[in-house]
Amino acid sequence: MKVALKQFAVFFVIGCSAVLIDFLVYNYVLDAICKDCALSGNFKQYFWNLNSADMAKATGFMCGSFYTYYMNKRFTWKQKNRSNRRLARFFTLYGISSVVNIMGNKWALTWPDFVPLLKVKDVAFFFATGLSVVINFLGQKLWVFNHNVSLTAKLKKRISSN
Repeated sequence: MKVALKQFAVFFVIGCSAVLIDFLVYNYVLDAICKDCALSGNFKQYFWNLNSADMAKATGFMCGSFYTYYMNKRFTWKQKNRSNRRLARFFTLYGISSVVNIMGNKWALTWPDFVPLLKVKDVAFFFATGLSVVINFLGQKLWVFNHNVSLTAKLKKRISSN
């Protein structure tokens, strides 16, 4: 339990800096592709029913994902070796998490301005980020960086114990 708390603390600090990257990119891209649409709530529509807020959220999330993979691999999970399987698992997890993140952001953008000091786009951003934090921590701990997940690791462990 102590190890999990320490891992979560490191994950949280890295995550906060990744969220900052995500937030800055999200706002920059949203302003670049649709100036003032966040204030009016009229987002430009693109393909597959995605709008400018979705595109900005996806871009920011992707930038934060690349950063968090490297930082968490090295500092939270203390893994220095390269692994294509781990990388594939990470981006599968983050693919799922990004869909949840974008859909959570899209849903929260429909909420009224109930917090006077925050814009609805900021509330939506942090709501979506909260959903992703839970999915990403559990997914990384239990699947991506867990040595006991793969069949070959289990076989090697069983063979070496006999």
